[in-house]
Amino acid sequence: MEVTEIILRNLPKISMNKIYAGVHWTKRKQLKDAFYLVIKSQFKTVFPKTDRYTVSYEIVSKKGIPCDATNLGYIIKIIEDTIFEDDSWDIITQVCMSSRKGEDDYVKVTVTTL
Repeated sequence: MEVTEIILRNLPKISMNKIYAGVHWTKRKQLKDAFYLVIKSQFKTVFPKTDRYTVSYEIVSKKGIPCDATNLGYIIKIIEDTIFEDDSWDIITQVCMSSRKGEDDYVKVTVTTL
């Protein structure tokens, strides 16, 4: 097993509640494009679809009240679509997500290659 730890900073904070509120697809596309640019500026690797993975996402917030862990699904989905060649059920076999207060704003992604 190989473990890769990625720290991503300066990502927009978008709660799943906002997406459920009926955000138009063009706005969702703009958000996805903004995330993609920020993520790729910090992590250029793409995990290949020839391996299997488990992934842990920890979103740390400095200001305000952190989002509920399940409200982070939109952010996590965009990160996943950016750093993995394929995110099929048989490639990413397990996902864990957490949210907490911290000294800085960042997302820590821990990818374990099985």
